[in-house]
Amino acid sequence: FWLKVSGGCRGLVNDSCPFRELCLKLSMSDAAPPKRTRDDDLAEEVTSAANVAGEGQKRAKQLCFIAKKSAGADTVSTEVVMDPQGTIEDLAKRLAEHEGCSAPLITLVCKGQMLKNASDLQSLADKQGADGKIVVVYLVRKSAAVAKATTTVAAATPAVGTAALVGGTSVACAAGVVVASGPAPEPVEAKSSTGSSGTRVLLLIRHGQCCHDHEHDELKGLTTHGHAQAEETAQFVAQLFVAGAFPQQCALLHSTSRRARETAVKLPKHKPGLEVWHGDLLRETDPTKNPLRAEEVFVRLFAAPPESASDTLVIVAHNNIILYLLMRAAGVPIETATQAWRLFHLPHASLTRVDVASSGAKSIFCIGAAGHISHSHTTWNNIQGADMSAWKGGGPERHKFSGRMVILVRQGSSNAERADAQADAVAKHITALKDYMVSSHMVVTCTTSFAAQQTANAVARKFHVMPKLLPDSVAEHPEGAFLQFFSSPEDRSRDTVVMVAEDKTVLYWLLRALQMSPQESKAATSAYCIGHASITLVNVRSDRSIKVVAVGDTGHLPLACV
Repeated sequence: FWLKVSGGCRGLVNDSCPFRELCLKLSMSDAAPPKRTRDDDLAEEVTSAANVAGEGQKRAKQLCFIAKKSAGADTVSTEVVMDPQGTIEDLAKRLAEHEGCSAPLITLVCKGQMLKNASDLQSLADKQGADGKIVVVYLVRKSAAVAKATTTVAAATPAVGTAALVGGTSVACAAGVVVASGPAPEPVEAKSSTGSSGTRVLLLIRHGQCCHDHEHDELKGLTTHGHAQAEETAQFVAQLFVAGAFPQQCALLHSTSRRARETAVKLPKHKPGLEVWHGDLLRETDPTKNPLRAEEVFVRLFAAPPESASDTLVIVAHNNIILYLLMRAAGVPIETATQAWRLFHLPHASLTRVDVASSGAKSIFCIGAAGHISHSHTTWNNIQGADMSAWKGGGPERHKFSGRMVILVRQGSSNAERADAQADAVAKHITALKDYMVSSHMVVTCTTSFAAQQTANAVARKFHVMPKLLPDSVAEHPEGAFLQFFSSPEDRSRDTVVMVAEDKTVLYWLLRALQMSPQESKAATSAYCIGHASITLVNVRSDRSIKVVAVGDTGHLPLACV
């Protein structure tokens, strides 16, 4: 045994060696393997490399997605491995299983683009040039049943508590502002003026005109006209509170951008004791590229209040985020709401009001209302570079609207005295728009109701034209009038059409202009609640594109007539 272990006899053992037989047996039973050739080694290396390559190809066939979703103040990521032959719908189903919901409630976004269910995953990977993990954002919409079941749980706090969720700290913007340090105070429930049903009023204010557009945020201070706009809006909002138009319990929440801060600082001067909060979530954003943040703001701020409690939340923010919130409040899907800024053009310091009932129902009262702002200060575009208005005669920098301006007016009140005052205020306001919005080439039309004719006659007298009556059937069949008047002028660059009608008819025309189908437009009118003698402005451009400037604006009316 020792000889075997040490390498055999090696000629040291002769025939008479007592271990000879044992050594021979051990050598035969454990013969050394034959010597490997270089070709054998090469063949094994090739086989091993092929196996490794096969495993690599197998792994490469799978696509790895990093799906991100907002959760409270944080963002959570989920890694999902998918077959490249799958579709976006398959990915949505996997995420739906993870979330415990149905796939139609999942919306997927990649680099600002909403992903269509029929698209295949490999094409997405190729388009994004992904050689590793593909990052997507997904949003989970609540089903109707879940939303109804969680109405009272979702927002157990009034406006102050809600503001605290978005803004981390409070700022003392002016004398009389309550400064909150640390956690937000416990909200005090306010009794609703409407009985047992609670209401949250959200007043969304676009910042005033700013200079140095497209430059660093801290350079974008308000212009001279921007300060005037913010001041007039602050005074108007304070007057509405005094008149009892809103619940008295209120808070102010604003974007941290300079132009929003300088706009928000005006309000506490006219409403002392107002608590002020700020939030980065309200900063300007392109919802098509960042729907996650925009949807987070909507979910937090537009939650239903508890029953028997009402509050007001004033929000100073930016054009795009305001329009996204507005569209979501109107029930528009996320993928469509992100494109809303293409259809609207809000004036500076304008008001957009949405009421949220304790049942979760939402009502839109006005959009981009700026009738309370002096015509000498009204603007809608920011300016490039420094504010030079003082060196150019003091007037605002603005361009006249081209194409056709369609002015939709809801007929006046049934109260004769109030209706007279409303008709006069509407006529004066439209006349003042001649400097920048209304053309001298004007057509005035109205329905056959006495209230509609009264308002139309007041406007027509100002422009020395005769009003034209629409058919009696227009209330039931408003599509014909829409097709007739919502087109660009054919024989001139600018003209104006004034259409006076009942609220449902006015809203139908508006929603058709917003690219809804006739059936959708009729169904969606119930989401709006515009006032008597309110004005809606729709600009139809020469290329047939449409911009809505204002909806349901009553700022031109004396408060006693609203």
